[in-house]
Amino acid sequence: MLTGQLIENRHRHREFGTIKLKAVDETLAGQLPKLRLPTMGEEARAAFRAVLAYEKPSANGSLVDFLALAEARGFAAHPCDWIPDYDWKYAGRHPELYQPWVDWLSEQGFTKFHSGNTITPENYRRFAPSQRDDPVKKLIREGRGDDFSQIRAIAEANPVSVRVELASSIHAWGSFDGCYPWQVPLLEYFLRDPSDKPRMIAKTKLDKMGEFTTVEAYARVIAGHLMVTADRVSWKVPPENPMGFLFREFACVTFEALANALGLTGAQLAERADLQDFETSSFSMAAGSADPEARAILAARALDLGMGGESIPLVWFKGVESSLWRRGLEAMKLSPYVNSVQDYLGLQTGTMTPAELCEWREFDFMRKSVVAQLTKGALPVNIQYDPLRYLAKIVNKEAAQIVLDEALSLGMKPDNPRLTMLHFNLAL
Repeated sequence: MLTGQLIENRHRHREFGTIKLKAVDETLAGQLPKLRLPTMGEEARAAFRAVLAYEKPSANGSLVDFLALAEARGFAAHPCDWIPDYDWKYAGRHPELYQPWVDWLSEQGFTKFHSGNTITPENYRRFAPSQRDDPVKKLIREGRGDDFSQIRAIAEANPVSVRVELASSIHAWGSFDGCYPWQVPLLEYFLRDPSDKPRMIAKTKLDKMGEFTTVEAYARVIAGHLMVTADRVSWKVPPENPMGFLFREFACVTFEALANALGLTGAQLAERADLQDFETSSFSMAAGSADPEARAILAARALDLGMGGESIPLVWFKGVESSLWRRGLEAMKLSPYVNSVQDYLGLQTGTMTPAELCEWREFDFMRKSVVAQLTKGALPVNIQYDPLRYLAKIVNKEAAQIVLDEALSLGMKPDNPRLTMLHFNLAL
């Protein structure tokens, strides 16, 4: 028999009122499934609790920064300090690392099934209808690689009412009114349903797509607006509103299909695409599907053109060789958006070296921020833009110690709550 209980730790937030952070007691902690990483040690746990008390994160997504740092260092949170919020308003948006806890707690009856759970043929009808949408969308998105096997398994194990819900869930989810070409095989699956209603829903959606049921069809439309020369691919007529022009078409095409429609290979399109001409358009959505060679070409060309890190899609640097990756990091450091660096580092967050730190303008901003608080009582606009916080998220331990020492040398007291993230970094 399972024992133990859920715990709510309450914090008072000036803006959001009472914040309730979820945890479990020691008894229940011992019964939770093991995660792929060990929980952090006692010193790090104490620092983690200090961060929770200071930042008072209001939802699962608000904890991502420090949970990502812990995961990058090889640790998970201890369940007696925190578990993902299961309140229907906040559920989901937790790191994938913690999914076993989320699912187990619902399966064992400690929490209701919610939008953060994994949905399966066995538990589908244990979800409230309002809580099924996000898990079903996730399965549809992830189903592109395995012929939508999980969605089909749910459909085949449940009555027609569930199959109607599943067929109705196939759409572009607000990007535009309609369906993506990659969803066509799933719509065709429901065309073969033994009941009328799922078949009619699928037929209506397919009929609405008309001839645009393939990426090639969308590629031909885009290609009709482009001019190809020996060294350049650009607009025939520059659109008045580049950001919204052909949005649906770019969202529904692949880079390879577009290249083929232009009579080029993916690498040739990457070499010739006028990146400045396309910079404010939806071209980057299609470019995200390029193969590694084409993405590397696009990334190198964007850097050579002096495009800022905020203008270059992060996916272009996925899997590139190290020297190009380093160039990308330098571009992100020049971005006006300080969190561009953390987003770029991804699983390598918490690795920036002292040399990289000290040459970055944010190190000087940190000094000025400390002095401003000590001399004028001035604080950052909010926690997210506190240089002591965002530097602590991305630097390695040696660099974190340099930041801490610098803040203390300027007169900041060791127990200043703005230093909580630095203490957490050093304790991991």
